[in-house]
Amino acid sequence: MFSSFTHMTRREWLAAGAGAALAGALPAARAQSVELSVFGHRVHQAAATTGAGGDVTAAWRESTKNAVSWVTLGDVNAIHERLLREASLGSTSIDLAYLLNGRAIPRNLALFETLDGFMKEAPIEDFADFAPGLVAPLRSKTGLHGVPVRHAINTIIVNEELFAERGVDPNFKTFEQMTEAMRKMTYKRTDGTQVVGMAFTPVFASNFLTLARCLGGDYMTSDKQIVAGEAPMVQLLTMLADLHKAGAMPRNWATLNNEEITTMMQQGRAAMTVNPYARLASYNDPAKSKFAGKLKPVNPPMAAALAGKMPYASTVEFWSLVIPKNSSRKRVAWDLLRAMSSKASTTSMALNGNGPTRVSSYADARLRANNSFAKEEAIALAGSRIHLPAFDEQARVHDIFVEESQAAVLGMKEPRQAMNDATRRARPLVHLST
Repeated sequence: MFSSFTHMTRREWLAAGAGAALAGALPAARAQSVELSVFGHRVHQAAATTGAGGDVTAAWRESTKNAVSWVTLGDVNAIHERLLREASLGSTSIDLAYLLNGRAIPRNLALFETLDGFMKEAPIEDFADFAPGLVAPLRSKTGLHGVPVRHAINTIIVNEELFAERGVDPNFKTFEQMTEAMRKMTYKRTDGTQVVGMAFTPVFASNFLTLARCLGGDYMTSDKQIVAGEAPMVQLLTMLADLHKAGAMPRNWATLNNEEITTMMQQGRAAMTVNPYARLASYNDPAKSKFAGKLKPVNPPMAAALAGKMPYASTVEFWSLVIPKNSSRKRVAWDLLRAMSSKASTTSMALNGNGPTRVSSYADARLRANNSFAKEEAIALAGSRIHLPAFDEQARVHDIFVEESQAAVLGMKEPRQAMNDATRRARPLVHLST
């Protein structure tokens, strides 16, 4: 699910905010000027230093007379291979790094400094403002190991023009209404365009879970219990199989990728999709979309029987900032981490195209001026939860859940049998993991 986000000069405003943010900086962090090494993806550097929000490290560098050296790669796997290798050595040149939530297993978290002591000495501003679902996976028995810095969160995206054309209300109150709309929105337009009610790429567990959680379903719980075989997940796959058989989903659904989904949404060949909020920019691109400004998010509704009884949990993936235990400049790294995690910096990075991990960022007038869906995304973020817990064999288990879910939707297996098979195949891998 995780994707690169698309990208008022605010120097005066940043300088004013940074004064307060750095007021409690650790004394040792300013004892001698140093050059800190920050390691991550190249989009992390761009989000922190380039765009309408400016460079969020600028005020810190000016105040401390320290320098920041970015070391970036373009491949997520390569980033983590190098980071974990470096963090396992006797010492490392990496002072501050980005870690994806799926790699935050206990063994890996143990390689990064617990931040509770630093938080007591010089706390991060209003830490409770960070979405709880992004903080919990970064805690171990020994404490907090990271601070969320960037997210991608799923939603339902609808084509309002097509819905109006069919006289269907896209503001669903229940999951059942949304399911019925998928059927009603499968039709042929007057210009001959065939529209399907729902289209999404089936290679991400998060896409299935975006719908399953409307029924209270999941593949796994946060404590690594497998619940894929329980009624809600089976119910969802039964519904999707019926929709696919009825033609309310693309016939080539099993092979669709995100680029093809984007084209379908831009051309009006799908009325709804499951995708991150970040995709809305490309969906509504006037240069490419026939429906620019008409593609909008709808937060997924709970089933009628659960409405008001169980809150919806949006699926989310996120990056966090961590400090390797074997770094020799941990206190300076903490000082920079604090500056980059302030309310001002989080909002500035959002203006640069980052997914803000603080709920309050979405209330900023400048962000709302550039993000018509800030209110909806803030609600989604506040209640969000990762799609699968982190463990050694998560990638293999993810693929098992996806493979068996596809088999159910395509009619190759009965949904209950598919989820029972998924449970049987996944359980040994979960038990082997730390």
